[in-house]
Amino acid sequence: MSETTKQASGPLSGLTVVDVGMLFAGPLVGTLLADLGANVIKVEHPKGDEVRRVGRFRDGEPLWWRVTARNKQLAAVDIRTEAGREVLLRLIDKADILVENFRPGRMAEWGFHYKELAKTNPGLVMLHISGYGQTGPYRERPGMGTLAEAFSGFAHTMGPTDAPPSLPMFPIADGVAAITGAYAVLAALHARSRDGRGDEIDLSLYEPMLSLMGAMVIDYDQLKYIASRHGNRSNWSVPRNSYLTKDNRWVAVSSAANSVAKRLFRAIGRADLADDPGLATNPQRVKRIEECDSAIADWVAQRTQEEVLAVFREAEVVAGPICDVEQIFADPHVHERGTLARMQDPVLGEVRIQDVVPKFSRNRAEMRWLGRTNVGEDTATILSQLGYSEEEIEALASSGAVHVNAEPAVSGGTV
Repeated sequence: MSETTKQASGPLSGLTVVDVGMLFAGPLVGTLLADLGANVIKVEHPKGDEVRRVGRFRDGEPLWWRVTARNKQLAAVDIRTEAGREVLLRLIDKADILVENFRPGRMAEWGFHYKELAKTNPGLVMLHISGYGQTGPYRERPGMGTLAEAFSGFAHTMGPTDAPPSLPMFPIADGVAAITGAYAVLAALHARSRDGRGDEIDLSLYEPMLSLMGAMVIDYDQLKYIASRHGNRSNWSVPRNSYLTKDNRWVAVSSAANSVAKRLFRAIGRADLADDPGLATNPQRVKRIEECDSAIADWVAQRTQEEVLAVFREAEVVAGPICDVEQIFADPHVHERGTLARMQDPVLGEVRIQDVVPKFSRNRAEMRWLGRTNVGEDTATILSQLGYSEEEIEALASSGAVHVNAEPAVSGGTV
């Protein structure tokens, strides 16, 4: 059986998900669920999903699309048309989960109000993702991951002390929201198993980010302490930083446990620091952070990354390399665990991509295919499964409500 027709075998096999999301959180929920075996139908515009037009390209082929659309069936439907809306309604009627991340109220305006959908599919779980949520004075504002990273306080705490707030290179807020959304819909499905009723879930982009910010909120509430930027240092755990090696590589160190800090000081030949009663605890070391950090930085700077890590491993110091992607590709641990999957793409040939996480012992989840090249590659197959005749499919395509490929792929999923 080829990669593009392989049946799902993961723990979510048998679940049907309709993904009408766009850049990036909504589609990533679908990706995570598809990775675990759900039959995910990605509904994209007949002109193609926006992810097809972002990121880097090889010979005109979008690489990011290969990642976010992996393991998904593709149906190209214009849900702004009456005929397109009917197609989507039929899909939703057979679905367990519906994921969308348009502006609040937009789906209801198009005729997809949850209360109406639940009349014919009472077990439906509908996940709304938006920048600021479905309620509140900011609900109508456009929301992207960048704005969520800014609004949540995340960016304010990232970067060197004397530098502007830092935004991440990749859409972290979208990824965090997607993980939150995935476990939220699975929780709703568990509740459905008790009474047969689905649920409607309201998820903003900024709130999952805020939930990751540790004690930031309670620190302000109780102490009026405003978290700010400290570079790679921590203001509660010392030593904790990144250190430049002799061969221009970097090493990350974490010493949240006091015993680790003592082992670190001894490893760099500073028994005086390890035995100093004034450096016995994190709060004490925070007060002398420059002294601690300088000692480590000076020692590391005189050695290669490999030499530093060898000493630290021997001393059981909590440290590791700061890898670039080239190092990740070459790392023996990454190879042994199969962290990167090797996939065959009909256009690109062999492709390496992050494999499914986590790893299951019994219900094995696996990569089945990458995001497919053709827009709406499975449209005809899906419409046929929904009960549309060949004549009706041709009429839908002629009207522009759907896009159908001349030779649609045989899909491993059903609706």
